[in-house]
Amino acid sequence: MGHYQSFKTVIYCTADWVEHTGQEQLEEQYAFMEKYIGVDKVYLEPYRDKLASKKQIRMMKKFFRDRNVEVSGGITTVTEDLSGEDRKRQRLFDTFCYSNEAMRNHLKKMVEYTAEEFDEMIIDDFFFTQCTCEDCIREKGERSWEEFRLAKMKEVSQNLVINPAKAVNPNIRIIIKYPNWMESYQETGYNPAEQREMFDGIYTGTESRHPVLQDQHLPRYLSYSLPRYMENAAPGRNGGGWFDPFECYMMDTYLEQAYLTCFSRAKEIMMFCWPALYRNRLATPLGFQLQKIDAILSRIKNPVGTPVYLPFNAQGEDHLEDYLGMLGIAFEPVCEFPEGGDTVFLTASALKDQKIISRLKEFVGAGGKAVVTSGFMIGALEGKALPASEDIREMTSIRYRGRTLKGNGFQISMPWAGLFTKRYVNSAKEICWPLLEHRNNASWSLMNVSNGDFHGSILLKDTYGKGQLITLNVPDMYSDLKCYPQEALTRIRIELAGSGKVYLDAPPQISLFTYDDGSFGVYAYTADGCVPSDILVHVREDVEVLQEISGDETERTIARQYFENGESVFRMRMEPGSFRFFKY
Repeated sequence: MGHYQSFKTVIYCTADWVEHTGQEQLEEQYAFMEKYIGVDKVYLEPYRDKLASKKQIRMMKKFFRDRNVEVSGGITTVTEDLSGEDRKRQRLFDTFCYSNEAMRNHLKKMVEYTAEEFDEMIIDDFFFTQCTCEDCIREKGERSWEEFRLAKMKEVSQNLVINPAKAVNPNIRIIIKYPNWMESYQETGYNPAEQREMFDGIYTGTESRHPVLQDQHLPRYLSYSLPRYMENAAPGRNGGGWFDPFECYMMDTYLEQAYLTCFSRAKEIMMFCWPALYRNRLATPLGFQLQKIDAILSRIKNPVGTPVYLPFNAQGEDHLEDYLGMLGIAFEPVCEFPEGGDTVFLTASALKDQKIISRLKEFVGAGGKAVVTSGFMIGALEGKALPASEDIREMTSIRYRGRTLKGNGFQISMPWAGLFTKRYVNSAKEICWPLLEHRNNASWSLMNVSNGDFHGSILLKDTYGKGQLITLNVPDMYSDLKCYPQEALTRIRIELAGSGKVYLDAPPQISLFTYDDGSFGVYAYTADGCVPSDILVHVREDVEVLQEISGDETERTIARQYFENGESVFRMRMEPGSFRFFKY
């Protein structure tokens, strides 16, 4: 019997720790983990640079199984120089060169070694290559690095991992863990389009960490959006989300990785790694918070949201949907263009699909609403990545001539106020966008920004067939989105909500999570200078009360503030780092 109803709590155990931790130490450390987290499952790693002995592995397997803890294996595909020749090779993180026969043979042996001990194994997210040695350059030939590495890692997956492991243990289940840096998969050989069918399961990196003080550029909403994307890529086979305590310099920065991973309905909540968590103050609140979340998740169903179409191997406006997700918009990232539905969101990544404009015309023409970004629009107008037949000019009068729009005076038309009734508000700083020109009355601006006597559109509507094409002009610095006035954010939320029943009128740095049973949740992020905020929740139905879902005796209802324009409006206060869930 696990500790939680809605997910398993899992800890990854690195090879060095497995090799050097004795029975007495293990007893002491397990007591800490059980007290503060609750251990349902561990992944024991035989190999990461060095090899853990069979004696140690078997001692730990027995220790955990005696305590009703599930045990699986893990492997990390990094290595030191095997032959003395490798000094000339430059590789990040000591990842393998898969043109090197000695390294290929070494990986095969480590996989076989692991398969002998476990019926399930996971591959940590160093299963990539960025080697540019002479051998790799020669083997690549005229192909791009993307083409070469995608093909290479597909071959490596089959011949050095799957086939050897199953030859040793036909019953083994092999899981590939995809890292948090989705925008770069294709450049390093991660190939979920094909690997999702090759491996028995997949897993998702949800370590978003501190947004400024890390080496990557990962908005924190990624801890929710990426597991949802992977679940849609391989329905029912995304095993869980994996996060760590590194570069989490505020406690809530660590904890919210767990929260958002849970809100995505991941099956396993994987914490990396045992030695980094032991006696770590970041781990001590986990069990308490996970109990609260488990009580909530046991009463809600499946996540839903506005589809974001992100084709495999795409790159463009990286993680823009995650920046917007931290502004209170509920998204559902998908790898296939959504069939049916009423709303879709497209960033420049969608231009990877060579038929995207045809799909867009069909979707909008049939009555759908497509919200596209300035990056998508400019890329489509320039047509560099698309065949000539895919011309977006039929759908819009927008043109881009390389000019820039700067300003801080926002002019906003709300959907119920009429075309000529606007709100005028200012942002605290000047913001920069690409200038999207359009023909008056052929297209219509829903939100402008002014600077002196000049203004340009940052939210623009075109009609096509039975539907609408909405263009969202995105600032050059995506983080400037949080500098928009609240009224401007709410106008964007209204468009991106589509036919969703709930949207927020709130400051930035807040996320909305919606589910298919009518429940929804709100999470307020922590950041430097954050303070409690009052928010308005709009429900597009005649609803008199919201029932809070907390799973304890503090559950209460919130009465409606007012009913206007067919919407029930509720007011609530959110403290930084807090989450609240409701049904209507």
